[in-house]
Amino acid sequence: MTQQGADCRLMMHEDYIMTNTILKKAIRSLLVLAAIAPLASYATAYTPAKFGNAETVLGKQVTLPASFGEGVKTVAVYCQADVMTTGNINSVTCYENSPLVSMQIVTESALKSATFTPATIDGKAVPVRMQLRVVYSLGGTQAPIVLLPNLGTLQAQHGTHYFAPQERLDTNDWYANYSTKEHGDGKLFFAEGKMTRVMANIEADGKVETVSTIEAALRKQADAASIESSLKKSKFIPGFVQDKPTAMHYIAVVNYQK
Repeated sequence: MTQQGADCRLMMHEDYIMTNTILKKAIRSLLVLAAIAPLASYATAYTPAKFGNAETVLGKQVTLPASFGEGVKTVAVYCQADVMTTGNINSVTCYENSPLVSMQIVTESALKSATFTPATIDGKAVPVRMQLRVVYSLGGTQAPIVLLPNLGTLQAQHGTHYFAPQERLDTNDWYANYSTKEHGDGKLFFAEGKMTRVMANIEADGKVETVSTIEAALRKQADAASIESSLKKSKFIPGFVQDKPTAMHYIAVVNYQK
């Protein structure tokens, strides 16, 4: 064999080894991707409950007064609503900071007849408890009625339109105790009078990270401990900022208004 032929065979052998190495690396990369892909595909997809036709219903059913009082141009009504898988509202409770012109009753009535867009997990509708604000304005540049999917406690961090975490109603819940007389005169949500407030930190995957009592009404320490224990087992649709699940806190409130 000539030297030229030997060199040619050597080059062909080296090309074969190089090609074989490249193919092995490519196959190894594909196997790694194949192993990762199933994990990614099993990530839970959450969407929070949304307002559906609530703004339209409020616009039709609520007549704003000529005045909210001297110098008052804006009134906010704070609410929580149980949104079922159909989008219907099972119950709604609202609270306002004692304005001269009350908007609470008319707001509750309108929300009860609205149809919301239900929350979903992996495309399946689930019932949730949604916290929201209805902001009424007279004059100015703001729309007369604005709905916001939060109570505003995290507005400084996340802006006006973030979605607060929504507690799921398809799991064991701490608030079921307050539908009976088992816990005395305790009622859900904010109101005038003494309150017990327990905060849960909700991760971006909807899991409860930590729970702590912010305030326990006089002689209601047992309520706070019971809520803490139950809230640790609760499940949530996580908070959202610009369609991205985001870790946030959630506050469970019981009032003892007489």
